[in-house]
This record gives sequence, structure tokens and C-alpha cells, in this order.
Amino acid sequence: MFWIVLFFAKIYVFFADRFSKQRSDLIGVLAYKLCPDFLARLAKPEICIMVTGTNGKTTTTSLVANMLKNAGYKVGYTYWGANMLAGHIKTMLDCVTFFNKPKVDACVLETDELLIHNSMPQFKPQYLLVTNICRDSIRRNAYPDYIFDRMDKGIGKYKDVKVVLHANDPLSSGLGAGNPRIYIGAEKIYSRSAYAGFSNEFLTCPNCNSTIEYEFRHYRHVGRYKCPKCGLTNPESKYIWEGTDEGKLVLNGEKYHIISNDIFNLYNEIMIIGLFLEMGFEPAKIDELLKSVHIPESREGFDSCKGINIYRKCGKGQNGTAPSIVFEGIMEKEGDKEFVLIMDAEIGKGAHATMTWLYDNDFELLNDESVKKIVITGENTLDYKLRLLLAGLDESRLIICEDYKEAHKYLSLDGSDIYLIVDIDYSKWGIEVSDNIVRRIEAEISE
Repeated sequence: MFWIVLFFAKIYVFFADRFSKQRSDLIGVLAYKLCPDFLARLAKPEICIMVTGTNGKTTTTSLVANMLKNAGYKVGYTYWGANMLAGHIKTMLDCVTFFNKPKVDACVLETDELLIHNSMPQFKPQYLLVTNICRDSIRRNAYPDYIFDRMDKGIGKYKDVKVVLHANDPLSSGLGAGNPRIYIGAEKIYSRSAYAGFSNEFLTCPNCNSTIEYEFRHYRHVGRYKCPKCGLTNPESKYIWEGTDEGKLVLNGEKYHIISNDIFNLYNEIMIIGLFLEMGFEPAKIDELLKSVHIPESREGFDSCKGINIYRKCGKGQNGTAPSIVFEGIMEKEGDKEFVLIMDAEIGKGAHATMTWLYDNDFELLNDESVKKIVITGENTLDYKLRLLLAGLDESRLIICEDYKEAHKYLSLDGSDIYLIVDIDYSKWGIEVSDNIVRRIEAEISE
């Protein structure tokens, strides 16, 4: 059955990739239905890597894959975020010939953190990189302890994978106790500690229930911690981010190009550096490869026109952590600011939307004199307005604009930096709004 499914699946992929504008993993669903061990039987390339975690896995997968490409490898990867079993099958179909021979040197798969038990035992990667565990969608990912348990059971199904873990994240660092583990951590990089938000997920010790003490936090629960009673603390790191020097990231005494100054992207980067060091790449080569890649356009962007800067940042909807981290990074920057929120979540709209996640995020960070205006777009505008009012913002600074295409008309264009906060599913909308702002600036403001 496997060979029949492979033959027809390859024909389907050949024509779908050439004639269909719609990206789909339907062939993966069909292949799995007809042959449940299809992924396991597909030939694997020499290098197999999986990336998972609550936040940052799409960005990290893209960066790892493109760095390998720029190092001269032929690479297949989940470039459009299809991170479940069907998507993995679709990706792997592009990595083998009709005769089930590898035609790439490496494959990098992004995998959903709750479904890792489906794909990893069949894919059998050499490395599993875990970005973090954070509070996520209340409709699906529930509570971090639940996410941890599901992930840990999945990882335990394949003991040969080397797990690359975030030593400063107390929620994910305990994964894979029966597997070989590599820890990557950080010293205290900033003099200040992160904003004490609503959803610090690691307040009490899981061993003795004592209150955890933090030496520092880089964001939310991520930092250096210790239980004063039983001594639980961060695991020892093989690779340590020591700081920055001359605009470069310093890890284990070596300097590396910085892809993004946002704290969550810096953590993604040190995880990637550690992974490449484990694969045998020299520091100088990794630095060179980091210079050759950038954060995916769907996650962030920047335009500047006639002295006005326009920043596009991903604020993942239905997520109890991601927008807060984005807000905190923005509010550390000097100067006046105007915001456009393009954050409607795909799961439910209007009266059917689940908006409780807004109350896990720290919209209070935006209650600052530097924030002059917030334009709220989408179908759930009143939910966002209520949340911002409860965060203490004056109603005069809040503007409702249900049609995102009209949002640019409400900006002052008075020299303030403009920040577009865009949900993952609306990245194209964010690009469109940015383009509209640039056109308006060009039309209305003289040099």
C-alpha cells in the first residue's frame, strides 16, 4: 500500500504545486488515512530537525532551514506553518523521489507542541529544539502543565533525539528527562527586570510548593530562579548568552550577528546558535550564516518614509503571552507612539469570539504618556476598547475603525513612530496597512 500511496501522492503534489494557488496539506491527510505509517516509511535525509514550543517555532524553523540552505545544503522545511502530521507528510513528499530516495540533505519540521507524539516517532529527528512553554489558547492549549505533560510523553516515545532546551524557561527545561539534553541559557543581560504581568506561570516550586524567588526575569517567567526551600534552580547550561559587545551577541565568549533586538527573538537566536554548534558548525561560520537570514516577513517588518518609522510586529492572537512581550519591547523605546491593532483572532468572531486571553496580556503597558493614539480594527473592536479602558487608557486616545483598510486615515502623521500589532493570521493585512500609510505620507507630507 505504501508504494501505491507514494506514487499517487507524488503525482498529486507535482500538479498541485504548479497549478494551485492554495497551499494545502490535504494530500498528507489522505496519505495518512490510507497508510498510517506513511511518514515513518518515507526515506529521511542525513539531517533531521524538529522545532516546537508555544511561541517562536515558525520563526525558528525558517531561520534554521535558511541558514542550512545558505551553508550549501539542500533543505526541505515547513515554510508555511503546516505543523501537524498531514503537513509533515506534505513536506516530506517534497524531500523524496518517486522511488523513495532522499533528494535533500536536511529537513526541518515545525511541529505543534501538543501533537509531537504523532510525528516525532515517525520522523526520528536527530535534534528537537524547544523554544519555550507559555500560556496559550484557552480553547485548545489550556494550561502550561497540560502542555508540558503532552509534550513530555511525546518526547519520551523517541529516546534517541537530542533535546535542545531553554535553560531560563522553568516550564520547558524539565522536558525529556530520559533523552540526551543540551541546555542554552543567559546571564542577566539587562539591568532592569521584566514587567511583573498577570500571568507569571512559575510562581511556586513544583517540588515543595514554596514561592519561587527570581534573580532576574527577561520576560514573564523566563529568567534565573531559585526555590529558597528545596534549592530548585535553572539547569546548568552548556551554552550561555553572556551579553552584547559592539552590537554583537556574545555566547560562550564568541560574537554573533544579531538578527533582531526583540528579547524573544534574541532567545530564539541563542537556541539556534547552540543547535548549530551541536551540529559541528564553527562560530565564525554561524556568524556568517546569521548575517544571511532575517525574521520572516509574516512576523515583523519595517518601513520608513519622510522621517516617520512604521514597525510591524506579530502579536499572536488567542495567546496569553506573546502580545505582552511585544508591548514591553516597544514601550522601552523612546519617543511618541501611535498604534494600530490588527489582532482579531481567527477562532470565533463577534459574539462568538473567545476574548478572555486579552485579560492575560498586559495592555497596562500601553497606558503611558508616549502612546498618543491607538486605532483598533476588526470585528471585535469593542472587546479591545474595553480591555484598554480597564488598563487605564483615556477614551480620547482610542479610535474604533472596523475596516482595517481605513486604519491609516486615523493616524496623525505628526512624527510619532507607528506600530502595527498584527495577529499571525492577518500578516497580509499588516503589510497592506503599512503600504497605505506610506502612500498617505508620500501624498500629504513634503520633504
